[in-house]
Amino acid sequence: MPALRMTVNGNPIEMDVPESRFLAEVLRYDLGLTGTKIGCNEAECGVCTVLVDGQPVNSCIFPAFKAQGREVLTIEGLAPKSREQSLSSNLHPLQRAFIDHGAVQCGFCTSGLIMTGVALLNEKANAGEPVTDDDVKVALKDTYCRCTGYVSVINAIKAAADEMGVGSQPSAPGPRPPKTKPPLRVVGRPVPRPDVVEKVTGAAMYTDDYHFPGMLYARTRRAGVPHARIKAIHTDQAQALPGVRAVLTHQDVPGDKNHGLIENDWPVLCYDVVRYVGDAVAIVAADTPEIAAQALDLIEVDYEPLPVVPDPVTARQPNAPVVHAERPEGNLLKHIKVRKGDVERGFAEADVIVERTYRTPTTEHAFLEPECAIGVPAGYDPSRFGGQTDPNAQRGVTAVHDKVTVYVGSQIPYADRDQIAASLGL
Repeated sequence: MPALRMTVNGNPIEMDVPESRFLAEVLRYDLGLTGTKIGCNEAECGVCTVLVDGQPVNSCIFPAFKAQGREVLTIEGLAPKSREQSLSSNLHPLQRAFIDHGAVQCGFCTSGLIMTGVALLNEKANAGEPVTDDDVKVALKDTYCRCTGYVSVINAIKAAADEMGVGSQPSAPGPRPPKTKPPLRVVGRPVPRPDVVEKVTGAAMYTDDYHFPGMLYARTRRAGVPHARIKAIHTDQAQALPGVRAVLTHQDVPGDKNHGLIENDWPVLCYDVVRYVGDAVAIVAADTPEIAAQALDLIEVDYEPLPVVPDPVTARQPNAPVVHAERPEGNLLKHIKVRKGDVERGFAEADVIVERTYRTPTTEHAFLEPECAIGVPAGYDPSRFGGQTDPNAQRGVTAVHDKVTVYVGSQIPYADRDQIAASLGL
């Protein structure tokens, strides 16, 4: 493999990497700089932004060897610190401004927003121009934030510009922050998130940032058809592929075959019928993600096509095929009535009544963190796999796990725990 030589956060780096490696992969997987996130992996969301010779680049599609001999700056290098310093002791003005202006929520996009903002501040400082709202909007037009919103981000970048002496043009006046009346000290006043320093410095860990010695990589074979009966699942070729450690189907589920939040009608791995193209049919565990992906193509499933129910309107027709034959209510999962006020009186007193059918499009809510989960078996010890210490131990992860432990980004961790335990028969 050819040698890659570059300077990362002021440190000279030389390593042998495949020519196909992208800069984000080198930073995250080879150097352990997980503050650089990978979201879309298609240069659409901007969360992977780093600076190469001062210019912002999407590191997820930036070939690593384009950084040959160049200076790379990541979120970890924005506020360099020694071993004796805490994370918060030497923050960049923009990192402090993100904290002060509440510009951090989930934090997954924060590194990309900050690095893009730093590039803008440096550009304006070199040009001797103030930062305007339009400047920030243009700079961030390809850097997504799902949950914080951009008002606080714009305010943070402009505040940092003022602190750095770059200057900024004033924004239109916004609402005044509430004032807390004594004796209240917390309620009614903005306080920083307890994890905000880790998020603005890139130290915060998300599921895809963890690595365990001896870890296998799983991929799921999806149905690929909207509705069909499973006649047979052929896994022999996938199991024979070198590097594949296991190929699992419904026969390998030790506990409950179904799970769900409203009804237990969602198969862990489909055993009789698939009901949408994304249904899970089989799981491959392999030594590398590439081998796991290759093995998926070797799994063959024999299907008997069934009638398709494409939308809720069709599902409610009297002659519609029943998606879950075991349900007495047919295709109706739940009927929720929403009533407010006296509707009949409202119609009677209305000057004009307009009755139409309105249809709204599907809207992607732009989640950025990749769907990822890591399962660590009970009794796991990294020393058994050649690792003397667990690389995650310094981040509060114990080296030896005394029970099955699942790391996952989720809004329903307790429901996840219950469903996983039921499926594993624990």
